[in-house]
Amino acid sequence: MLSRGDGRRAGLTLIELLMLLGMFLFLLGFLLPAVFRLRQIGGQTSSRNNMMQMVLAMHNVNDAQRLLPPTVGEFPPKSNTQGTFHFYLLPYIEQENVYRLAEGSVWKNGTYSKRIPVFVNAQDKSAPPNGQFEGWLATTSYAANWLVFKQGGASLPRSFPDGTSNSIVLAERYQVCNGVPTGWGYASIYSWAPKFAYYSKAKFQMMPAQEDCRPGLAQATQRHGIMVALGDGSVRTVGDAVSPQTWAYACDPADGNPLGNDW
Repeated sequence: MLSRGDGRRAGLTLIELLMLLGMFLFLLGFLLPAVFRLRQIGGQTSSRNNMMQMVLAMHNVNDAQRLLPPTVGEFPPKSNTQGTFHFYLLPYIEQENVYRLAEGSVWKNGTYSKRIPVFVNAQDKSAPPNGQFEGWLATTSYAANWLVFKQGGASLPRSFPDGTSNSIVLAERYQVCNGVPTGWGYASIYSWAPKFAYYSKAKFQMMPAQEDCRPGLAQATQRHGIMVALGDGSVRTVGDAVSPQTWAYACDPADGNPLGNDW
């Protein structure tokens, strides 16, 4: 005769459940920082790729026109166009449709309001809703170096006596800094334009709080340092240990000063 057993089902005791829960929480404590780090690395890679596309486009503009685009101004000279450094890169970053929409002026047909993914660092927490400041001006996370481009006339390599590998052409800047936007298409010499090193060559800020943010400076969006593009086409991260003097030397392409050992 077959036995049906005692009718009890095998299961986990309370102690065993608590042990499993403890193991799960223990593993979770290891996994969450790793996942966060992977996401951070992914964001850094994306931003690096954005800057590489922009600096490559800059080189392509120089090859085509024998001049670099201005921070703000006409380009080519005497062409009656009105735009920014970012605007003149558009045909070289697969945004020619936006460039044509402008009909020669970034202020026409709402061109300045178009959000351009390559101009935005997804890790920039200062980004306004929908990437538009006050609903009308599209912002960017990257600013052009005024000391290099100014209002036109610079070229490669003539305008880099200190060497293209020693000169910053692009740096991170908050999309919105203490109420002041960085509009990629703001084509006027004003703090809203996508530039840095115009009002001051002072060192960049490390992730400043909004109330401490200075629009005239560049701002790092991550704690490991600020991402910059150099005239030779390379992109690198500059840590907070760099001195204000070395930063100022790297911003000026023609001051004749060698960069310090902290670069």
